[in-house]
Parts: sequence; C-alpha cells; structure tokens
Amino acid sequence: MLFNSITFAIFFVIVFGLYWSLKRFYRAQNLLLLIASYLFYGWWDVRFLVLIVISTVVSYYCALSIDEKRITFGQRMRASGLAIFAAAFFLGLKWSGVSVSFSGLNIDWKNFLSGFSEFRWSILTIFLATVLINAFHPLLRLLSARHHSRFFLVLSVVTNLTILGFFKYYNFFADNFAVIGEKIFGLAPNALVLNVVLPVGISFFTFQTMSYVIDVYRGKMTASRSLIEVAVYISFFPQLVAGPIERGKHLLPQFQRPRTIDTATFKEGLWLIAWGLYKKIVVADNMARIVNGVFEPFDNLGSVAAAVPEDGMRVLMAIYAFAFQIYCDFSGYSDIARGTAKLLGFDIMLNFNLPYFAKNPSDFWRRWHISLSTWLRDYLYIPLGGNRYGNFKMYRNLMITMLLGGLWHGAAWTFVLWGAFHGIVLVLYRVFAPDSGRVESSWWKPVVQGVVMFHIVCLGWLIFRAQNLTTIGVFLQSIFLHPNWSPEAIECFRSLVFYSWFLILFQVIQGFSGKLSPILEWPWFARLNVWVFMVMSLISLATRSVQEFIYFAF
Repeated sequence: MLFNSITFAIFFVIVFGLYWSLKRFYRAQNLLLLIASYLFYGWWDVRFLVLIVISTVVSYYCALSIDEKRITFGQRMRASGLAIFAAAFFLGLKWSGVSVSFSGLNIDWKNFLSGFSEFRWSILTIFLATVLINAFHPLLRLLSARHHSRFFLVLSVVTNLTILGFFKYYNFFADNFAVIGEKIFGLAPNALVLNVVLPVGISFFTFQTMSYVIDVYRGKMTASRSLIEVAVYISFFPQLVAGPIERGKHLLPQFQRPRTIDTATFKEGLWLIAWGLYKKIVVADNMARIVNGVFEPFDNLGSVAAAVPEDGMRVLMAIYAFAFQIYCDFSGYSDIARGTAKLLGFDIMLNFNLPYFAKNPSDFWRRWHISLSTWLRDYLYIPLGGNRYGNFKMYRNLMITMLLGGLWHGAAWTFVLWGAFHGIVLVLYRVFAPDSGRVESSWWKPVVQGVVMFHIVCLGWLIFRAQNLTTIGVFLQSIFLHPNWSPEAIECFRSLVFYSWFLILFQVIQGFSGKLSPILEWPWFARLNVWVFMVMSLISLATRSVQEFIYFAF
C-alpha cells in the first residue's frame, strides 16, 4: 500500500474517521492503529508480519525484564500468545485463498490452510522457541542484576540483527562466498542457493526496536507494561516502512495519553501531505525518467567493458536528476508520514532539513536522513569512543560508522563504497576544516561552500545509484573527458529545470525564512495560488503508473 495510491487514500480516510470516533478512548485508538498498521504492512506480504511480531515480542519481554528486573507470568503469556498466534495466522493461513464477490465470501479451504504444511518448520520453530524461553525464564533470576540486564539487552540486539542480517544480507554474502569459493578453491557451493526475499522496511523497524531496548537499558526511559503500546510504537503505519526511525522516548509516550488535534495542526498536516506528494509524484517520479534513461543501459554491466558516452553533460544532468529524485522521493515520504501522523494527533521527528543547503560534510549529515544519522551517532559512533580518545581513533570511528551506514542502505559493494566515500570526506573535513567558530564576513563564501558540498554529495550519489563499479568509472570519464552537449543532454537539462524550479524556489524561501512551512503564515490569496498550482501539477504532471518509494528497498 503506497502513500501515493488511491488505495492508501481510501484506507487513511476510513482509519481517520474510525480513529477520531474513539477520541474518548485512547487505548481503543491504539488497538485500532495496531490493526491498521498490520493491515498496511501486510498489504505487501502478510507473511512478513511475523518478523514485526517477533521483534515486538522480544523487545517487550527484554525491555520489561531490564527495567523492572522481572516480567509477570501474565505479561509473558500475552507476549507468547501473540508470537504463536502470529505464526499460525500469518504463516499458516494463505490469504490468497480468500476472495470476496457480490455473492459473498469465498474460501478455497485447501489453499487457505496450505501454509501450515508449507511453513511447518517455521511455525514449529517459533512455537518451540517460545516454550523454551518460558521454561528457562525462572533460571534467569539467578543472574546478578548486572548480568541479568546485559543478558536481555544482548538477546534483543542479537534477535533483531539476526532478522536483519538474514533477510537483508544472506544473498549478498552467499553470492560473494560462492564467487570466492569458485575462483580460489575451484568449488561451486550448491548449498548457497536460497533466494531470500527482502521484507519492506526491515532496516527501519529493526533499528527502531533496538533503540527502544537500548534506551531502557541506559535508563533514558522506562519500559511500557502494555504489549499493545509497544506493538503499535514499532508498527505505527505512517513511518513503518521508510522512517523516520523513531526513538521510544519520543514516540512511545504519545501512545500512553489521549491525543488531540487543533486547526493549526490539521492545516499543517494537510500541507505536509500535499508537499510530500508534490515532491514524490511531480519531481521524483519525473526525475526517474531522466535518471533511468541514462543509467539503465549500464545497470547490468558488472565488470564488462563499456563504451564511454561522448555527451558527458547528459551524464552530469542525470546525476543532478538523481540528486533531486532521491531527495524528493525520500523526504516526500517523510513529509507524508509526518503529515498523516499529525492528523492522528502524533508528532514524529523531522528527517530532512534542507540538506542541499549544507556547507560542509558534518552539516550535510545533520540535515539528511536525520533519524539514521543520529541513530548511528548515539548507538555506534559514541559507544565506539566518538572523538574522546584522540584524532586517530576519531577518524577510525567515523570510517566504521559510515561504512556500516552504507551497508545499512543495501547489500551491495556500491553501498559499501558509498559509505567509505562519505567516511573519507568526513575525515578529510575534520583534518583540513577551517575554524568552525569563525564568523563569515562575506556572503559569497557560504554560497561557494554550498555549491562545492552539493557536488561532493552528487559524486556520492553516482556511487549510490550505479549498479556496478564499471558504471562509476565510465560516467566519470564521460563527464571529465567528453563534456559535450548533445540534443539529448539539452533535453535532459530542460526537463530537469521544468520539474524542479518550484521545488528550488520554495526551498530557497524556506532557507531564508528559517521555517520549513512558511506557507502557513502567508496571506490567504498566496496560499490559494500555491495550492492551486500544486493540485494542478499533481493532476497534469503525474506519471502514468504509481511508483514505489526508493527507500522501501532499505
């Protein structure tokens, strides 16, 4: 179910109406949101809801065990019951066997119940693991308080990293081990043939779940005793599949109290949804046509030699277009997520703050994918030592953090290289950066710094978008050795300007005003003109087919 689809619009209108009809009963609203969130995620593949439930149950169990040093029998039974029910309901039942027609509900029972035989080992494993954990739980009381908390922290982190590692990185490592085995040892391992499907948004909800338990362990928040609160915090549909990666101490308390919404919040929510849709449908999806037209002929090259395009400016325009595409695609999703959350009475964190206005690498990462940047800072960079133990260890910590940040984005060497590139840029900036406390007296210096930083980021986007290392080399040769304008390059430039001019203009206004939603304070006539322009653009400039968001793959 995509934010930019009619299906989601109908879904949200129904949820919105039911939700506010229960405004006097916030716990009933939480249950409704949990059901809606599972329906939203299960729209892609209901089987993967088991992963969210396992992550939820483990985090609930571990956080309570850490915070209160014990978990009651009733709490354990509720968590265990949810895990076993999810295995049976989401894996055992095949929902493709159910259909609805004018004559009523039709069930193909043979197909409907076939999941119990197809996934019998998975269901049995979840059942046995649940029974064993409950059986051995009394023995954990024998641990000292310190080891007791650490045990449950490790259990939570290992469980979530195992889920993430298997489903996201198994194919990557299996393929590479197969290549190494064949080239070095002359072996072709037949065991490494499993093709694991990547669940939507797995990197987001596993990181969000881990942060909750880690924060409880660090004493930054208390664990929730309500399984429903923890479950809906982890699966909250506006930000479930592409973030932002919310912290428990910010979002979870909002499920523990009644929510309200005023006129100003309602208007801001509608604006964020409209602005996000404009970014995605008008800018990102149309930029994708420019990008794909240049990159796709090179996507499957591998290490095969390729002719260098002699119109380097077309390649450069495609890289600029991808910079706009990925920013508008991802920040557009975040805007829609924030807008829908506001309409439901929630506040979720800002994930983008004019990143292409950054003047240096550190500034860029304070503005781009803020929830991931701060997550890596708080749970990886600082625990590694941060900048506390001298420059060499600081540079090492920066490189490790950015390498893992690159790998978080995807299981491919180009993502690792992208992370390494940004790590090197950050290290070089720390080595050669001017005094950050100095006040700039010339207006043009920040502009020059911004232009330089934008092009450094664009070089990174070339690495990010390329499907192989050959493409990176070929494109760089084309830009620097053949900077020619062809008719196709001119057409790319015209399309780039046509679809991005309003975005650029509005972002400049945002930058100078210091407000991300300045339109809310404009006169009614100015607001009306902007709304008419955006609605007409959405109607007339939308691509023919609904496009998925790029970060759904991460």
